[in-house]
Amino acid sequence: MESLDAFRARARTWLAATDIPAVPLDLDGRFATLRQWQRTLFEAGWVGIAWSKEAGGQELSHLHHLVFVEELVRAGAPQPIGMIGLEVVGPSIDRYGSDWQRRELLPRLLSGDDIWCQGFSEPNAGSDLASLRTRAVADGDEFVVSGQKIWTSWAHLSQRCALLVRTDTSVRKQAGISYLLVDMTSPGITTRPITQMTGDREFCEVFFDDVRVPRRNLLGEVNGGWAIATHTLGSERAGATLRRRVECEVALDEAVEQLRAKAGPSSDSRAAAAVGHAHIAMRVLDAQTRQTTARLVAGTGPTPMDSVDKLLLTDAEQTVFAEIAGLLGPLRAVPGARPRGLAAQRWTHEHLYSRAASIYGGSSQIQRTIIAERLLGLPRV
Repeated sequence: MESLDAFRARARTWLAATDIPAVPLDLDGRFATLRQWQRTLFEAGWVGIAWSKEAGGQELSHLHHLVFVEELVRAGAPQPIGMIGLEVVGPSIDRYGSDWQRRELLPRLLSGDDIWCQGFSEPNAGSDLASLRTRAVADGDEFVVSGQKIWTSWAHLSQRCALLVRTDTSVRKQAGISYLLVDMTSPGITTRPITQMTGDREFCEVFFDDVRVPRRNLLGEVNGGWAIATHTLGSERAGATLRRRVECEVALDEAVEQLRAKAGPSSDSRAAAAVGHAHIAMRVLDAQTRQTTARLVAGTGPTPMDSVDKLLLTDAEQTVFAEIAGLLGPLRAVPGARPRGLAAQRWTHEHLYSRAASIYGGSSQIQRTIIAERLLGLPRV
């Protein structure tokens, strides 16, 4: 296996010789640009680094993947658009999928030919995911799906959806859930984008009206979806923590450079305090992600420790961008303004988006409950 140093050098050389795309601010332009970027990365062998060759990957280690994430961010290059597939859904298909599912779905997921969304949350089943009501009724070689999902990122632009459905109402709620891999072009699916406070329309409501899904698109067994969903969510928390740590670290470095170019944070007590608070949060997260990386390398799979990762990521992400945005003052609302040398539009957008960290991948309240019950052994109340 290629050494990490040689791999890092090869990644840096490739990134230095590659045209890094400028990512448009508008959502449609951003999606198209990042999808093409994912194709570029895939064709050059930089996607699915730790995946098996059978699944279409490079069969290197998780450390190699982390090295490339670091080099990608430090080169100012964007992440590929299909992170839900690459970090969240794909690992579960690789582990639990049939030969057909792995052969037909994973290569298209890696290349960006198929972008995936995640149909888990519902209007009355977000934190209490096991209370979901979207139904799937078996009808011969198909399931007929009816119901609604919400907060489904990129649903209006996705080709596939990892969908949790209720297939049995006579058992306890976790035991009656199945996991379907749905073609988003199927008749009966309606998506409605939701405008976020950032101005983006990334999240969607998704409605299923007697949508027919082939039985071969069932991941795992009927009523066996809860365990797979737990694996999916664990993969999401661990993968997002490692990736976002690097992104937040680089963002903080960029903010410090901008502050120094203007006046120097040491000459501005408020800026120095803000940078100090942000650095403390990042050092805590950095220490935690060393354990995260060790778990991934050891192949232990998702564990309740992923919830510790998620809580510390939330704190670090929100602290970094809140401290930077706080230095903008009232000029944060002025287009093109650069108080203290900081670009108001960029840092305001980052701050607003960071507020979602308390919710995406499982809310902070749910993470604390998982830690209390599964790590500390505390009784339910």
